[in-house]
Amino acid sequence: MLNRLPVEVNPFRLVEQRKLLSGILPLKHMERLKELTVADSDDLQVNLEFTRTHSGLSLVIGSVKGKLMLECQRCLQPMEYVVDQPIQVALTASQSDQRPEQEGFEAWLVEDERLFLQDFVEDEILLALPLAAKHEQCEPVRKLIEALPSDVVLTESGQEDSAV
Repeated sequence: MLNRLPVEVNPFRLVEQRKLLSGILPLKHMERLKELTVADSDDLQVNLEFTRTHSGLSLVIGSVKGKLMLECQRCLQPMEYVVDQPIQVALTASQSDQRPEQEGFEAWLVEDERLFLQDFVEDEILLALPLAAKHEQCEPVRKLIEALPSDVVLTESGQEDSAV
């Protein structure tokens, strides 16, 4: 059975130790993500490797996998959304450090040498979610209003007027 991830870590120490963390993050503890789900969703499987680039940048590389039940924005019914999000983030201790962006990585500011894994993973998932979740094929809740034939024009009073 997989274990739970720690709540808080010192990511720079984990980078020095080249640690690999694997475990489960319960969805019930991620309030912002839980607000977007409409039914019971799986807990999320997280794999994070703390390492360095060739130039010495501290990195977190890994993935988050699981299933979330979101509300389809067309039919308003629950839909399964598969989370398979890769993570590749450079850790930085100051906002003025521009190296991560120069090397093509997103930067994550670590304050007080503490990283709350739950918040870190939740942010990565929220950034990856679609703006409007939709089934591949479904019918909208209300029928769309069809356009009027091109030869019929409505006047301001709502009366039909034949175009000449």
